[in-house]
Amino acid sequence: MKPIKIDVMAKISVFAAISFVLMRFFEFPVPFLWPELKYDMSEVPAAIIGFSISPLAGVSVILLKNALHLMTSFNFIGVIANTIVGVIFVGVSSILYDRDRKLKTAVSGMLFATVLMALVMMPVNLLLVKLFTGGKMPNIENLVFYSIPTFNLFKGALNTAITCVLYKRVSKAFLKSDRT
Repeated sequence: MKPIKIDVMAKISVFAAISFVLMRFFEFPVPFLWPELKYDMSEVPAAIIGFSISPLAGVSVILLKNALHLMTSFNFIGVIANTIVGVIFVGVSSILYDRDRKLKTAVSGMLFATVLMALVMMPVNLLLVKLFTGGKMPNIENLVFYSIPTFNLFKGALNTAITCVLYKRVSKAFLKSDRT
């Protein structure tokens, strides 16, 4: 295993801070869904790092961002769910892109990761909500089998579009040839 360079660690830290700010201060609820589900584009910087540097770097951004969020929030269910969603979106898409570095692969990887997020998060959220509420939440099935998959599909599609628009510009400006 190669040692991680200081400049790569600095870039991961900066992008984790950007992700945290996007998550904490630039979020909005998605209409017609459960009000606790809020969209933020905090996975976009992590995906850009994952594509530019390595899948591990992208996942590191997700983990650091959520560690920061955990220190400023008491929404444990949300932080755990967001961590899993982010690791799936960034990890899966950047691993696929790492194998075949083409735009088509990046887009199909992010779309595949989006569908995977929606499917995985149904049972995960059901388990998390039951654990943290003692199973006393009304309409939990409606939340888990309608709102959460719809939200994750929306979030993944929007993150895919934003990442596609920003990736080349950001990676050329800030992340010159850091592939490890």
